[in-house]
Formats: sequence, C-alpha cells, structure tokens
Amino acid sequence: MKLLGALLLLGSAGAWSLLRRREGQLPLRLGRALLEDLAVFRYHVQVCRTPLPELLEEVLAEGPGADRLWKPLGSFLEEGDALPRCWSRAVRTLPPPLGKLLAPLGPLLPAGGEALAAAIEETREELTRFLWEETARQAAQSRITTALCLAGASLTILVLI
Repeated sequence: MKLLGALLLLGSAGAWSLLRRREGQLPLRLGRALLEDLAVFRYHVQVCRTPLPELLEEVLAEGPGADRLWKPLGSFLEEGDALPRCWSRAVRTLPPPLGKLLAPLGPLLPAGGEALAAAIEETREELTRFLWEETARQAAQSRITTALCLAGASLTILVLI
C-alpha cells in the first residue's frame, strides 16, 4: 500500500511538472506560428498585393495564429473601426510579449509598401530573437521545476513512510 501511495505521489509530481511546462509553451507555439504567418503576410502584401480582408479570410485562416490574431483582427475590422486601432485591439489579446512585439506594425498597415515590408521583417527578427531566448529560458526552468516537483514528492514520501 505504501508503494502504491509513493508511486501516486511521484506520478502526480511528474504530471504537475509536465502541465506547468505545457502552459509555458503557449507563447512559444503562438510565436512560431506568427513568425510563419508574418512571412506569408509580408509576401501577400508586398508581392501579390492581396487585399487585407481576402488575406485574413483565405490565406491566414488556419492555425494558432489565426485563432489568436487574424480572426479577431477580421472581426474588429467588420465593426468598421480604423485599421491601426483594430490591429492594436487584436494584438492586446496575445500573451506577453508577443503583443508588444507586433504592436508597432499597426500604424504602418494602411500605408503598405516597402515601409510595411521592412517593419514586418524587423518584427520577424525580434520575434525570432524572443523565441530563441524564451526556448533557452524555458529549458532551464523546466529542469528546475521537474527537480523541485520530484524532490518535494520524495520528501513527502519519506515523511509519510
């Protein structure tokens, strides 16, 4: 019976550690999706000259980026508000610091052209840097969290036995 209790404690500590890691992965998963979406966005704005509503409904309609940024942006645009204001409302819903990284694109969206393409590329570079740093930080934090969970479970097992 004691062995079963000990296994349950260790299992729950491992599960909690995995849950914490998965929760921390949201900004990384979303950041990677937005990095790809911004490349597609830049190509369609600069080269194809695709209108924004068509771009949002057809090209950027799938994936985590669509659910968290592009669909809300489309719905805000349907309300009839100005594009920069809709952009800032949409990026505010993103987890930090993704919204802060994407916010400077808002005022450049109506103008389009080379200035927007350069700003998108600069934003992609900043996003890549964030993803690199966040991946390293989360790897270190994940090891510490796992060690603390298992150490706490082990101490609890020793006290209870």
